[in-house]
Amino acid sequence: MMSSIFSLKNFYWNIYAMPHFIVGVLVMLEGVFVFFQSKKAMTHVAYLVFTVTAGVWLTGVGISASIANEALSLAIYRYYCWFGIIFVTPSVYFFGATWRPGLLRKKRKWIIFHYASGAVFYLICVATDWLVQGVYPYPTGFFPRAGFLEAWFIVWFYAVMILSFINFIQVYRHEKVPLKKKNTKFVFAAFAIGFFGSLEYLPNYGILVFPVAFFPMFIFTTIMGYCVIHYRLMDIQTVIHKTIMWILASSVMGVPVVAFCFFRRAWLSSLPPAGFVGFIAALFLLVVFYIRHIQPRIDHLFQRRQWDLTRALEKFTDELVYLRDIEEVVGHILNTIQVIFYVSDVSLLLRSANTEDFYLMRRGQAQAEGGGYRMPADFLEGLEANDTVVLEEYVGIDPRFETFSDTARIYFQAMGAKICVPMIIHQKLIGVLNIGQKENLQSFRPSEINFLADLRRSAAIALSNSLRLIEMQENLRRWNEELEEKVKQRTHDLEQAQSQLIQAEKLATIGTLAGGVAHEINNPLTAVLTNAQLLKMTVTDNDDIESVRLIEEGAKRCQGIVQKLMKYARKPLAGEMAESVDLNRVIGNVIAFLEYQLEQENIRIVSRLAPLSKIRGVANELEQVFTNLLLNAKDAIKQVGEKGTIEIQTSEKKGEVCATVRDSGVGIKPEHLSKIFDPFFTTKEIGRGTGLGLSITYGIVEKHGGKIRVESKEGKGTSFSISFPVETTSGVPVE
Repeated sequence: MMSSIFSLKNFYWNIYAMPHFIVGVLVMLEGVFVFFQSKKAMTHVAYLVFTVTAGVWLTGVGISASIANEALSLAIYRYYCWFGIIFVTPSVYFFGATWRPGLLRKKRKWIIFHYASGAVFYLICVATDWLVQGVYPYPTGFFPRAGFLEAWFIVWFYAVMILSFINFIQVYRHEKVPLKKKNTKFVFAAFAIGFFGSLEYLPNYGILVFPVAFFPMFIFTTIMGYCVIHYRLMDIQTVIHKTIMWILASSVMGVPVVAFCFFRRAWLSSLPPAGFVGFIAALFLLVVFYIRHIQPRIDHLFQRRQWDLTRALEKFTDELVYLRDIEEVVGHILNTIQVIFYVSDVSLLLRSANTEDFYLMRRGQAQAEGGGYRMPADFLEGLEANDTVVLEEYVGIDPRFETFSDTARIYFQAMGAKICVPMIIHQKLIGVLNIGQKENLQSFRPSEINFLADLRRSAAIALSNSLRLIEMQENLRRWNEELEEKVKQRTHDLEQAQSQLIQAEKLATIGTLAGGVAHEINNPLTAVLTNAQLLKMTVTDNDDIESVRLIEEGAKRCQGIVQKLMKYARKPLAGEMAESVDLNRVIGNVIAFLEYQLEQENIRIVSRLAPLSKIRGVANELEQVFTNLLLNAKDAIKQVGEKGTIEIQTSEKKGEVCATVRDSGVGIKPEHLSKIFDPFFTTKEIGRGTGLGLSITYGIVEKHGGKIRVESKEGKGTSFSISFPVETTSGVPVE
């Protein structure tokens, strides 16, 4: 049997069978074409299964009707042709279930049941004569004779078709997207037309009809294919248009040549070999001339819009090269779109360079309109992920836009757009071109969508370059401002440092003078005290004795102050040896020296001095530390009021001697805490502070191996904590 199939003597030319065979092949090729547009889409898979079964049915009819051998024709019908006839309806049901998301899952059991029922019928067909009893001659070739189960099969066949039709009714009723509703109407029409193709069984029941299943099935499959392709954002009209164009263009050359050869066949057959070769050469030159000069003009005639768009894109790109200003680039883009597509509503959402906001720009505007627009995150991510032109009518039906379809609809409505064109550079969205309805209310053609896809690449690069230029100019301006500010700040710091250095020099001079003056005052005070003591020995009157005693006490007090001043003004010698120092005694000397001055300022000193171990150090330098802290505390208190308190507390713990100086002054600002120990840093007015006191204090503490910490709250006072290690047995000088 297999060898008989490939034997040409068993076949004959049957003009009635060829349409079935040709349409069957075309149907299967159409299914393969649709499938390869999106291999993962279940709708396309189901459509491929359907077209294969329909193609098997039609090609089986064509093959069987062209076979002269009755037994071989019967075998083709049973094993091949009826395979397509049986499984075409379950395939239609399967395809209908994939038309709406979620329906396939609900109809899965029914799909399995229909295919299982078809498998049973197919086993009956190949194993028995209950479905196909035999074949008999018919005007169009051998025709299958019905078995006793064919009537039941027809009932099952139409039952499954009706259920498939119900699936599409459910899809139509629940569908809210206008475009998909329109596609569903096409499916209804396809079913109505395809129904007539299934009537080829009627001759078995006494109704003689011409087998024309190929024609309604071709229309049915074409309509279904159009819906599937249109669902994937393609347009089959473009394919048909190009096919017609090719046929017409070829006819311009082919029809005259064929007609000439047909009517002049007697003359051609009488030509000698050289003449016939010359005729073929002339025909070849004619074809070359046609391809070089006539074919391009015909293409231009049929694709005039495509040529216009190509020239417009070239002009747009050429002019875009010379634009740098962002307003000029945006204006050029919007003006080009408006002129080419005849739309009045066109805008551009441009992403801010420094934020995630977008700014709306329209034609004729020099600046962005309104405030920043924050694009929804899912819509932004969807545009960046797909990187394609998005049409409003396809948002609800394209699986690529499923994750952000609701947000996209809101966006299109807010922008009044029919198309949005994302402009992406390095996988980042920098702008969205929004195009409204055409003034002639026509839809956008595929060639126009391709034009927008090409235009957006050049536009995105131009916008990116303009934004970078703006960013560079802004950075340069900001750097210039920062540089000017830094120059002003450094100039101010230098002026302040110079004033502080002058003040420090004055204070150093005053210190030297104070030491000299104290030394000069000390000699007269000694004479006063000596004479006062002699007078006490010679004066007998009580009033005179009291006066002499007051003179003596005053002189002793002045002498004590002079001694303290000389001691404080004395500069420590280089490499002076450290000695055992009682920190409490150092603090007591400083308090005795400054107490009277502080009392005059209404500042009270509270001291809580605990017994301490000795430390190693230079007493004069340590006195300077606490003198600086007390004077700073006095100035801080005077900034908040007339009265205040300075608390000095000492303690010893973990081998360290600690001292804390707290005040109730103005406190230190948080931004100044890290700078207070820097040389020449001061918050006081020029002339009232040198900015060296705390810096010197920090250096002396570090020199003695100690640590100093500060805690402050603005408006609540400041606390300085100093710790020194307890004295050891070594007597190393303090460096």
